[in-house]
Formats: sequence, structure tokens, C-alpha cells
Amino acid sequence: MKLVSKGLVGILLGLFIISLVFSGCGGGDTKPTEPTKSVEAEKKPSEPIKIGLFGPLSGSMSVAGSHQKDGAEYAAEEINSAGGLLGGQIQIIAEDTEGVPQNNVNIMNKFLHKDNVNFTMGSNNSPEVLAVLDIIQKAETPHIVPSGVAYAITHSGNPWVFRVTATDEIFSKALIDYSTKELGFTKFAVIHDTNDYGQGGMKLVVDTIKENGGEAVVVEGYNKGTKDFSPQLLKAKDAQAQAIVIWGNYTEGAQLVRQIKELGIPCEVLVSTGVTIGNFYELAGDAANGIIGVTPGFHLDRTDKLAQDFIKKYESKKGYKPDLNVVMAYDAVNVIAKAVKDANSLDKKAVRDALAKITDFQVISGKVTFNEYGDGGREALIYTVEGGKPKLVN
Repeated sequence: MKLVSKGLVGILLGLFIISLVFSGCGGGDTKPTEPTKSVEAEKKPSEPIKIGLFGPLSGSMSVAGSHQKDGAEYAAEEINSAGGLLGGQIQIIAEDTEGVPQNNVNIMNKFLHKDNVNFTMGSNNSPEVLAVLDIIQKAETPHIVPSGVAYAITHSGNPWVFRVTATDEIFSKALIDYSTKELGFTKFAVIHDTNDYGQGGMKLVVDTIKENGGEAVVVEGYNKGTKDFSPQLLKAKDAQAQAIVIWGNYTEGAQLVRQIKELGIPCEVLVSTGVTIGNFYELAGDAANGIIGVTPGFHLDRTDKLAQDFIKKYESKKGYKPDLNVVMAYDAVNVIAKAVKDANSLDKKAVRDALAKITDFQVISGKVTFNEYGDGGREALIYTVEGGKPKLVN
């Protein structure tokens, strides 16, 4: 009996083990276990990837700000239609600063603490960026500047700020080099906005004039909203300046070039990037003809396939030809997208580190390589205006 019992027990035990093995392989009525989620699936966001964009959508600089918004949204549309980023769709949340830097403090706090954006972006108006540098640094959120060119933006020691356009350091040198070395000018009047953008540009211009052996015979500032520039312009005329350099924004810039013509001042007019954005050409009219300006790497005169294809596609989609504000915002969104792809993550620190490593990334306005300060653009093109339209000269 004992021997029989032991054998029976062994047989039963063996059958039990076999049943466990087969049931574990999906046999019988046992419900199969859920497949384990892949690491890649876990990385895919279930919510939109939010970019908080600020700029002047109303007020005297609204054209520039609206075009910045259009360019950013166009880039997001293209990326989303191609599958998005890490499986998520980009959402542009745009807010209006009205061109007032102080308004941007509340906007940035909304982006960071209510909208919970992944990244922030803006503006074409440098003082608006300068007003929120501390907020950006405390929030440790990557911020992309499309076309604000003030030198102080990236030389403030803030490691979270990156700029796509070239800086006023590059633009001022290109403009003064051309006017001194190619045109032979030696006597300049510099008329500038008294905001941070205008003050920074003025200093760079004056320094480059001196380096090139010239002289700034008049240096005069003006406040935003100024209508009558005759005191500054008559000083330039009396000093026999060969060229007047205007460093400011387009509303006052257009008024300045009109008054230079009205006063019959016999000199060339050189303008900063800020002067010809927005609806400058409409405001200046025929007085814009003959001015000499500097721009980042995009211009409607470019004949290369990259630029021409973009111009045609954008105009077909939006109904107007892209300007600098459109292109720089478009490029900025694509730079953010590259950093997210390179990091394979939405972690803000990982994306910041990926931004810092971007080298020779081709965008519409040229190649972006970020230096230790976060400046990425290198291109500066010189143009003159003929028949109300800018024409490249280099």
C-alpha cells in the first residue's frame, strides 16, 4: 500500500506541474496578461506640447508680433502634420504684450503656472525679453528668442535663453563695415531709441565707427512715440554727417526717414533690423528709397531653392509673402523641435542641454550653432531699397 500510494502521489504531482506549465503559456481559459508597455511608449506625451509665445499683437508693433505668431503656428502645423514630436502635437499659446515690456511679467507667470507650458518663446521686441529674464531663469524653462537682437539678452548669464537670429554685434559691424570700407564714409550721426535695444545698438555702432577710423559726430536719443525729430536731424546736418544711422523700431524709424527727406539733408541713411520690420515701407513711402539696411539670413531676394520653396508654400498657405518675423519664428519652433528629438524627452533640463549642443542646424535663415552665450545665428545681409522694395547688395 505504501508503495502504491507513493507512486500515485508522484503521478498526480507530475500532472499538476504540467497543467501549470501549459496554463502559463496561455492554455485553458486563463486570461492572457497585458503586454508590458515599451520604454518608447512611456515617453510619448498624452497631452499637447505647449509653447508659450509672447509678442505685440496690438499697438504700434502689432504687424511684427502678428507675423511672429503666424510663423510659429505655421511651423507647428507642419510638424504636427508629419506626426508631431514624440507622438504629441505642438500647441502654440500666444499672448499679447501690446508692445509694453512690463505686461510680459504677468504673461510669463501665466505661461509657467497656469498653462504649464513646456517651453517659452518670443519676442521680436527685445525689451520684452529683457523684462522676464529673471523669471525664465528661476523657472528653469528653455526659452527661444526668434528675432530680438539686443546684446544683453544672451549676455545676462541666463543659461536657459537661446537666440536664433544673429545679434546686433554682428549686424552693427556688417552695416558699418560696408559703409566705411565699401562706401568710404567717415562722419556719422547716430540717432537711436532710448530703450535697451536702441542704447545697446548705439554703443556697438559708435564703437565700430571708431574701430574703422571714422567719427560719430552726433549721437542723439529719442523716446518711443516721438513725432518731431528735427532737433536731432538738424544737428546731423550742421555737423555735415555723411550718413545717419537710425537704431530703433519701425514706427519712429519711418517718421525719421520721412523727415530726413523733408528737411533735405544730403546724406545716406543706414537702418537697424528693427527699423524695417512691421509696416515700415507703408509708413515711410517713397522716403524709404535709397536707405541701406542689414538683415539676418532671410530675404525675399534670395534665389536658392530652400528660400524660394518656403516663400511659395507660405504665401500659398497664409496669403502674404513671409517677412523676417515670420521666418525667424518658424525657425525658432524648428530649433525647439530638433532639441526635443535630440533629447528624446520633454524634460526641460534635457532639452536645454540638447539646445546647447546644436551645431550647423539648417533652417530657412541659415545655419544655427549655439555658442556659450546661447547665440545661434551668424548671417547678416546688406540691402538697399529701390522702388519701395529691398534689394540685396551682398
